[in-house]
Amino acid sequence: MTKQKEYIAPLDEIVFEHRNKSYGAYVLRKLYNKYVTRSLLVAVAFLLAALAYPLVSSYYAQKRSKYIEKTATAEFIDMNKPQEEAAPPPPPPPPPPAALEQKVKFVAPVVTTEEVVEDADIFNQDELNKTVTNEPVVLEAYEAPVAQAVEEEVIEVEESKPVFTIVEEMPTYPGGEQARLQFLADHINYPQQASENGIQGIVYVAFIIDSKGNVTDVKVVRGIGGGCDEEAIRVVKLMPQWHPAKQYGKAVRYQYNMPITFKLQQQQ
Repeated sequence: MTKQKEYIAPLDEIVFEHRNKSYGAYVLRKLYNKYVTRSLLVAVAFLLAALAYPLVSSYYAQKRSKYIEKTATAEFIDMNKPQEEAAPPPPPPPPPPAALEQKVKFVAPVVTTEEVVEDADIFNQDELNKTVTNEPVVLEAYEAPVAQAVEEEVIEVEESKPVFTIVEEMPTYPGGEQARLQFLADHINYPQQASENGIQGIVYVAFIIDSKGNVTDVKVVRGIGGGCDEEAIRVVKLMPQWHPAKQYGKAVRYQYNMPITFKLQQQQ
């Protein structure tokens, strides 16, 4: 008596037993192994092709290089061959034709029976010999004009001279320091704006005393405003000539800094 093998249904049949197999999931599970195997084979084929391509290409490249023939040409020069002589220079241009000689036409003398009148201004040799004398020629005394020497005054531009800040001899105000302070006190007018706003202080003015003692280039180094700066510049420009500064015994330009004090008087 033979034993019959028991039929074991696949897993998909067991899972989808008593279910709708036409829904789609059954078909996908049924074909899953087939698709996995096919994709694996395709991936292996691409991998093998990628590995074989450089090997095949290098093999054909080496095989092709064996059949490439390189030809080289060499040119041999005969060293014993004499050098070619340089071409002779072209002949010089023909000389220009000789200048035509000027022919003098001979004019035959004219015979006349009329009396020939000689020109009074024409002298013959005999007359010239009679008029020649051996007396020395007296030359009148000639005095050449004496050229007067023109003295050109050299004008030195004051602005081109250097400005000193340290000198051997300082510039001084005419009359001394007391005269300078008195000049400032007599000429300074306290600005109305500064007086009304109670502005007071020291205005520092810088100016240049040139080699002649003139006051130039007046400017305010540090001011206090209220019209005091402008008043200080105005008064400094009114100053008379100073005694200039000296360096090595020569008058030079000097930059002078002067403080001018503006102070309000307290009303008692």
